[in-house]
Amino acid sequence: MAKQLITDYFRLNNAKQLRESITESANNAYYVFVGKHTPYANGDSIIPSPIKSIQEVDVDSYRNMIFGKRVSASDVTIMVPRYNWTTNTVYTSYTSTADLSNTAFYVLTSAASQYHIFKVLDNNEGAASTQEPQFADTSADDQYYSTSDGYVWKYMYSISKSEFEKFATADYIPVLPNANVAANAISGAIDVITINSGGSNYNSSFANTFNATNLRIGGDTTKYGLASDASSNTNFYNDSFLYLSSGTGVGQIRKIVSYNVIGTDKVATIDSAFGIAPDATTSYEITPSITIVGDGNGAKARALVNTAASNSIYRVEIIERGSNYSFGTATVVGNTGGVSNAASLSVIVGPRGGHGADAEYELGGRYLGFSVSLANSESNTIPTINDFRTIGLLKDPLFANVEFTLSSVVGIYQDEEVVTQANTNATGVVTFTSGSTLRLSNVSGTFATGRIVTGASSNATANVASFEINDITKNFNTFDQRTRFAYNTITGTFSADEAVYQSDVATGNATFHSSDANYIFLTDERGVLNAGNTVVGVISSAIANVTSKLPPDLIVGSGEVLYIENTDAIARSNNQTEIIKIIMKF
Repeated sequence: MAKQLITDYFRLNNAKQLRESITESANNAYYVFVGKHTPYANGDSIIPSPIKSIQEVDVDSYRNMIFGKRVSASDVTIMVPRYNWTTNTVYTSYTSTADLSNTAFYVLTSAASQYHIFKVLDNNEGAASTQEPQFADTSADDQYYSTSDGYVWKYMYSISKSEFEKFATADYIPVLPNANVAANAISGAIDVITINSGGSNYNSSFANTFNATNLRIGGDTTKYGLASDASSNTNFYNDSFLYLSSGTGVGQIRKIVSYNVIGTDKVATIDSAFGIAPDATTSYEITPSITIVGDGNGAKARALVNTAASNSIYRVEIIERGSNYSFGTATVVGNTGGVSNAASLSVIVGPRGGHGADAEYELGGRYLGFSVSLANSESNTIPTINDFRTIGLLKDPLFANVEFTLSSVVGIYQDEEVVTQANTNATGVVTFTSGSTLRLSNVSGTFATGRIVTGASSNATANVASFEINDITKNFNTFDQRTRFAYNTITGTFSADEAVYQSDVATGNATFHSSDANYIFLTDERGVLNAGNTVVGVISSAIANVTSKLPPDLIVGSGEVLYIENTDAIARSNNQTEIIKIIMKF
């Protein structure tokens, strides 16, 4: 039987494609919508799971839809799971040989007005993290840095608190790649060498500080005297590393090619002169060296010895990361005087491009986050009364009733022909034309004022001076999906969410949403409710004499419902903003 793997590249690519279809200039139209102002079938204490059925997706979602708002480019971002740094927690080290999905191999920290994300390169052999990584201690061009608890971290990116709060949830955070971090990433660098077993009897470990007579013996820039308590055995430190641990020249490392003991003189000869010559302030350490073999070049590391545990190797410290490695092996080397239990090491190769080159991929960006604010009435284009229980995402719906006021008209538009607007590429089908008035249905895209619309058949042209959607002056950023009836009298008071009907419930009915001084607003219209008749409340027995009818802004069933979520009832108000957050997993 075939076994398959869908990679994170594929998942991230799909998430990016959806994001690009929103943010690119020739984009699709996506709307976050809300719906269902009536209680769930079994009461609001039991929230049902949406069903992936034709009835629920293609029928009920439109019947229950109340209003929506268009998703803008700033409303969407790649997301990853959230792992807050917490003291005494063991975090997972990055590795190139295992699936890191659903593991905390990076952490979120906060400082001042920003949040920061750090990747775990080394977790000190599974120890708990007790020292929070600090943004102030690192920078975009740092390849990694260590904290006092033995953890090695890689700074990935930062997020302002406002951007973070816009998108973040209890479980997910946004990814905002840092261009400087990406630019400083090194492809194929070796950042970590892990210890499978530490071995024993690595005795070539020594530390001290140079004095004036130790420096450049006989003027030779490769010869250095060691302190009197160094080994008395000639060749003992051969192939070990001499590392400048503090003072002048700190951080430099050279291999000891020979070690000679002549009387009280103990002289180490290194493979090449230090770039910055040490002086009497310089402290040094001798440790076993690490031989790294692979297809890259330039990596150097040293082995640190635990003298309290049989002189075993407890840590490998990377001195130079090198580049262009896709594989490698590491071996502890040093004339130790009798290693019988050799340490075992593993080279951890970084991700393609190096750590920080592609934060979205490296951190497992398989999620796309939407965050849309519903600011009270959105300039009197959406209702601020009643509540909703469903949120969703709708792609490319068609507007039903758009009326243009034209100027500079040339020619006569034809009924049922398609008109297109230059630059915006918005289209619509002509349902009525007379003089400076042009009415369209099946409107796709976003028309703009001050631009020309052209008839596909008539070649008529005109400039769009202004437009209305269902008799309301507004743009295509919102839609109201309630049916609207004007009335001249109402007897009684309709109850919120009650069923209403004309003639009889079976012939034509809907659900009462709300009313104002001029209109009653209904959802879930079934059958046909006509103007010039009465609308009667099933529970309240209220009666409205309706005089005219305007349909929902969108053609029912147009577009594609991509997402549905049932939630607790959320009450609207004219002095509040609701933030709708949707996380889509790919």
